[in-house]
Order: sequence, then structure tokens, then C-alpha cells
Amino acid sequence: MARTFVTNPLTGRTIQVGGTTFNRLTFEAYDYINGELVRRESAGPVPPREYYYNILTGRRVLAGGRRYYELIHANWDIEEDYYLIPPWIEVDVAQELMNGNRRRNLPK
Repeated sequence: MARTFVTNPLTGRTIQVGGTTFNRLTFEAYDYINGELVRRESAGPVPPREYYYNILTGRRVLAGGRRYYELIHANWDIEEDYYLIPPWIEVDVAQELMNGNRRRNLPK
């Protein structure tokens, strides 16, 4: 039997029909119609994704994602509910990095 795949409407990635992610999506808010996942009218709005800012890489990390849990299990801290701070960086250095990031993001 050949495996069937479909695009995950939340991420744009390919998932297997009948797989864990597919089953979760169809259980929560989607119907599988004509080979694609279609959001039910009765389903609530899609919640916005939450991100944290990695001060070392300058990249966003998806909350609840694989990388997020790797960093949390490695004892990284979350400061100001947004910044991911590694355990080996001192508080004053982290504060300076966070302040520098805020200055770069100010409107001109």
C-alpha cells in the first residue's frame, strides 16, 4: 500500500495521511476533503505562534518547538518573557545584549 501525503496547513510541511500530526489536525479543527485538509467553519481562529529571541544567534525560537525544549533542558533562562539567555552569560552582559536589541528595533 502506498503512503499518501498532504500539506500541513499550519506549517506548510508535508505530513503523512493517518500519521500523528494528521490525526491531531483532523481531531482538532480540520476535515480531509479531496486530498487536502480543510478547516472546519466551527473551529475557532488559529492562535498566533509565540516566539522567543535567542540572544546568541539573533534568531527566533518557536515556543514549544524542538529547539525551545533543547535550550530549556540545557538550563537556558527566559528573561522579560521574550529573551533566551544561556546559563554561562552573566546577568549584566545579558542585559546589555537585550538593551542593544531594543535599540536596533526602535522606529526611526
